[in-house]
Parts: sequence; C-alpha cells; structure tokens
Amino acid sequence: MDDSRVAKCTYGSGTLMLILSSTTTFDWLSNELCSRFKLKLGHFELRYSYTDCSNCLLELDDDLKIMFMVCGLTKDQLIHIAVRDKAVVNYVQTVNTNIIASPFLLEAVPNNYSFAQDEDTCKYSIQTGSIVDSNAASSSSLSMDFDGISSEYGNEYLGKYGSCGGRKYLSTDWEGYITHEGQKFEGGVCEFRDKLAKYSIENGFKMKYLKNEPRRVTAVCAKKESNGCEWHVHAVKSNVNGFFYIKNLNNAHSCSGLIREKRNKAMGSRLVSSIVKDKVRSNPLVRPIELITDLKENYGLDIPYHVAWYGKESATKDLHGDEELSYAHLPWYVNVLKASNVGSHCVLDCGEDGSRFQRIFICFKASIDGFRWCRPMLFIDGTFITNKYKEVFPFAFAIVSGETVDNWRWFLQRISEVLVDEGRQLTFISDRHGAIIDAVRTVFPASPHGFCLYHLKENLKKKYPHAVGSSFKDHILWLFCKLLYAPTVEEYQDTLKKLRDDGGSKIIDKFLADLPVQNFANAFFPGKRYGEVSNALSESFNSWIKDVRRLPIYEMIDTVRIKMMEMISRRKLASEKWSSVLCPVIEDELKNLAAKGRHWRICRASESVFEVHADLSVMVNLDERFCSCYQWQLLGFPCQHAIQVIQHSGLCLYNFVDEYYKADFYKATYATPIFPIPDIEKPPPGDVFLLPPHTRKPPGRPLTKRFKSSSETKRQVKCKRCGSCDRHNRRTCKVPI
Repeated sequence: MDDSRVAKCTYGSGTLMLILSSTTTFDWLSNELCSRFKLKLGHFELRYSYTDCSNCLLELDDDLKIMFMVCGLTKDQLIHIAVRDKAVVNYVQTVNTNIIASPFLLEAVPNNYSFAQDEDTCKYSIQTGSIVDSNAASSSSLSMDFDGISSEYGNEYLGKYGSCGGRKYLSTDWEGYITHEGQKFEGGVCEFRDKLAKYSIENGFKMKYLKNEPRRVTAVCAKKESNGCEWHVHAVKSNVNGFFYIKNLNNAHSCSGLIREKRNKAMGSRLVSSIVKDKVRSNPLVRPIELITDLKENYGLDIPYHVAWYGKESATKDLHGDEELSYAHLPWYVNVLKASNVGSHCVLDCGEDGSRFQRIFICFKASIDGFRWCRPMLFIDGTFITNKYKEVFPFAFAIVSGETVDNWRWFLQRISEVLVDEGRQLTFISDRHGAIIDAVRTVFPASPHGFCLYHLKENLKKKYPHAVGSSFKDHILWLFCKLLYAPTVEEYQDTLKKLRDDGGSKIIDKFLADLPVQNFANAFFPGKRYGEVSNALSESFNSWIKDVRRLPIYEMIDTVRIKMMEMISRRKLASEKWSSVLCPVIEDELKNLAAKGRHWRICRASESVFEVHADLSVMVNLDERFCSCYQWQLLGFPCQHAIQVIQHSGLCLYNFVDEYYKADFYKATYATPIFPIPDIEKPPPGDVFLLPPHTRKPPGRPLTKRFKSSSETKRQVKCKRCGSCDRHNRRTCKVPI
C-alpha cells in the first residue's frame, strides 16, 4: 500500500513540492530543503499544519512519524510545511528569557510591554517606558539580534513609504561557484573561467588574471595592489582526465566595498552566451534587446547591446556548430535520408571537382506519394510573405546560391524527374520573375503558368504617381481584379474597355503589352487552377520555417524535415477522427451554399439540363458539370445553382464534387510518414571533405530580414502640425489647435 504524501514546503515567496513517505528521514528532508532553497543546516526550523493545528514542530524523525500518523487519521494527502529562519523564530523567546534573567536595572518596565508571535511573523510593541542598560559594554544579555528582520522593522505600518519587496535572482547560485581547494571542474578551463567570472560578479569584486592559459589559471583580487587584498585562486589542468582542479585558494577578502554591481566588465559576450544558450535554442530568432530584458529581470544585470548581440551569435555557434563545418555533414545526411526514407529524391551538387557545395534538392517520399492525392498545382517562388489562411503541403525545396535562370532550371528539372510518371497536367503559379518564367517554359512547355494576382496588382499600382490618391488606385485595382476574374471573353472585353477609360489607355495598354492574357485572365487560361490566383501558398512556406533560416545548412535542412515530419503526423492523426465525406471545411461550405437558394424556381429542359431562376436565370448541365455562372468550372466545386439542381433531381451532392475535396483523398495525402534520421552514428566533420560555396561576407551587421519592396510597405504621412496620420500634412491640416 502506497503511504506517500505530497508536502508543500513554503519559504518566503518560494514554494517547493516534495513527495514524502513513512521511510523519509528528517536529515534527508533538511538536506533537500537546503539544496533547493539554498539554506544552511541549523539556520531554519520546520513547522507543519493540519486541520486542527497549524503550528506543529518538526525537528526529529519521530516528529515525521507522528506527522504521517496524523495524516493517516485525517486522510490528508497534502501536508503544509513552513520553513522559517531560526533567527526570526527564536527572537521572541530570546528576548523574553533575557528580561527575566537580566541583572540589569529596569528603570521603567511598563505593564503594556508585550511580545507577540503569530504563525508567520514575530512582532513586538513598546507603547510606553524604556529599558536602560547600566553596563552595556560588558553585557550582551539584552542585546537584540535584528539580523534578518531589521529591514522589515515597522514596514507594515509605512505603507507606500516602506521598503519594496525583493526577489531571488537566478544569479544567486553564482555566489557558491568557488568554494574550496580540490574543487573539480569537469568542463576544463572553459567551465572554470565561466564560473570564476560569475562568482566575482555575484560577490561584488573585480579580479585580474596573472596567468590565463589552457593548462593553468591564476587570478587575484583587483584591489591587491591598492588595498593589499589577499584573495586569490590558482587552478590547473589534470593530465589524467583533463579536468580542472583548484590547487590554491584564499577565499577571504581583506579589501572593502564588496557590493554587487548591475553592470560589470566581466559580463562579456562569452559569459552572456553561456547564460542565454537555452533561450537561443528554443527561439533562434530571439532579438538581442529581448536578451537584455531577460538578463535585467531574471539576473539583475545590465549589459550593452553589442554584448548581447555577440553573445547571441556565440550561443548560436555553440549550439549548432560552425557554419563551414556544417557543409561537411551533407553527404552523410543525403545517404542516410535515402536509406531511411526509401524512394526520396535527393540531389547534392558539389561542382565539377566534387569538393565544394553548389546546391541541394530534397523531395521526401512522403511528399511524392502525397502529391498524387493533391490538386495538380505547384506554387513556386523565391520570395516570401506571410499568409496564415492556407494549408501548405510542402512538396520539394532546394538551397541554391540565388534566383538565377540556371538554378531555377536545375530545380524544375529535379521536379520533372520526380513527376515523370505523374500523368496529370500540372499548373504552375508564381510571380513574374524572369528566371521562373524561362524555367517553366523550358522544362514544362505544355504546363499552364499563372501569374500571381498580388504581384500584378502591386506592379500596376506603381504605374500611377502618388498624386492621384489612394481612392483612385483602389478603383483601378478593383477593375483589374474584375478583369482577371472575368469568366468569358465578352465579359473580359467589356471590363477592359472600362479599365482603359478610367485608368488611361496609354498606361493600361503599356502594362498589358508584356502580360500575356493566358497567364492571368480566367477567360483565356488554358488549364485549371481551382480558383487559386495568388502565390501565397508557396510564399507562406518561408513564414512556416522562419525560425530556422539562420541555422547552419545541415541543421536547417534537418529542422525542416522534422517540421514536415510532425506536420504530416499531426494532420494524419487529426483526419482519422473525421466522419464526413468531404473535408470538414469543405463540408461546411457545401451546407452554406445549399442553404442560399432553396426558394429558387428550377425548370427542367432535358434529362441533365436545367434552368435556375434566381436573381438572374442560369443554365446548369449536370453531365458536363457546367453552369453559366462559370463558378463550377473554375473551382471544381458545385456552385449554389448546381447544388439546387442536384438536390431537385434527387441525386447525391457528393458525386458532383471533385475527389480532391474529399476526406479520403486528404487522408491518403498524409498516409506516408517521413521517418526519423538519427545522428547517433554521424561521423565527425573531418572524415568528410566538403567546402562551403564561394561567398563574400557583406559589410556591416548580417541582415536577418529581407528588404521589402515599396509595394509591400505602407507609407504613412504624419502631420507635423497636429501629429496625426490621417492622410493630410501640415499645409492641408484643418484640426483646431
């Protein structure tokens, strides 16, 4: 039978949960509290409480046994233990004893002189009278030790004028990093230097090195010459195990002014690196200003910005290794990836001599199998923006030197090798980057290629000066979107005439001159793009992996693999709970469309042709999956007119929905997993020789964000008169001042 109990140990503002049993000893409990609360044996007392008593002493093993017996009788599973400083607990008892046994004269001992002690604090009050010591120099009977409570003396009565509550910083442990001769540092000279610097910072003194070598370190107090301080430490490296040991230590300072400072020169970038390493591991894109704030709040230390920046860079290098050495792992990684994920397509281009990295292409077997159940569309791009509304199925990615024609052709050639047996017409969506257009035309000449609407709108917006105003630009962009979405040639021509009249024929004609209609307009598009006219799907991939972009290449690729592995597994498990025929989002959309036109009149023309009388009458052909509103043809999903006709005919709606929208296809997309690639047998970098690409480090600090184009940045005009950003300036400001 398990007799364990949970003990809630409270010391000041800290709380510690421990599991106690009938075999727990008082010594074990005391040592555990000393270790966790940083206390010293003999300097604290323990009290526990239960339903009928809130102040029971806990001093011996017998007290622990009695405590468990009481808990068994009261059936309490939680024990409350209060940890108190012994100086505070014994204060009242010491004072009372001294008053009774004191040989001193009590000039006036008032009856209302009282000492009171409650459960948490010791209080005393003297309302009138005074105590006079006739021989204070030779006696200590009435000397009251205020250590530990003087800072709180009368604080509860001072309100806002009292002292503020303190806190325990994470650097408190540094005070005990250097303790005795023979102390061992398994991390060698690096660990010893790190802990010695932290020890000096927390104890409030500066030191200087007399010897600072890989095999021996000697440091003395910086005030040795000015104040003659004798503090010093000497540590050496052991030839047996490589550990560092303290051989000589004088840990007592004879100098003055040992006060811990918030800013210390010893707090350099290497020391910052050791402190923030865990934070950088969890968030590689953490900003230096966030590290400065963290050190201030949790360690009580102030550091300049450049120290935080270099500290973060050093932590990144320690965590993920040197970027140049990271390339040496790629040949091993590609081989293991192919072995663990059989059927994956990986190409590592190492140049003509095979010794220098050029580019790498990766397409997992899970992506190859899953794409067979996706719509035959590939969204490709080399520039990225954030889009959070679409679900991305990453198919393939490559790391190359830049967006050149050669690199884009090489990338699409690898895609063609993967999709050689696809058997479906692929549709590409991208921006109008010249290298992408050339590569698609060369490698996939028969595939339709649609241009991204977002980029087209931004390109058109640049054709007009700022003076025309945002309202005029918005109107022109609305007409252009209407031109793109026009389902018929007649509608396209009517909209184009309106666009030329309102936007200026010269500007519009010049813009459309190098924009083939088959690459953007629905009325002329030769393929099927299921309503997708934007490249946001591929551009959102960068946002999805933004936390790993700055990692060395090996860690970056493997982190992308892990994210894809987790994504496939997560979506597979989620889809297994579905019971609907369509994906839940599509199922809801179908229900919403079905509820819109229940009042429409439907007339049958033939077995499969119907006329729907809505606001405007339209024709629906079920055999051809055609509606004269053209939405069924463009989206591959029944429009609201077709849904009413299908229900009117008594047919099943699901039979008229493309298979790509069904739950079975979605589940099949994520059926093949990406398998782990353990690096336990990864060879050291020196065993494989692969050089990084030829690059030149640009001047200045490395950029972490790309420059946004003028179309992506919103320019705000701030009025210098009233200070608002309400689309006016100082000259046109009408705000009363």
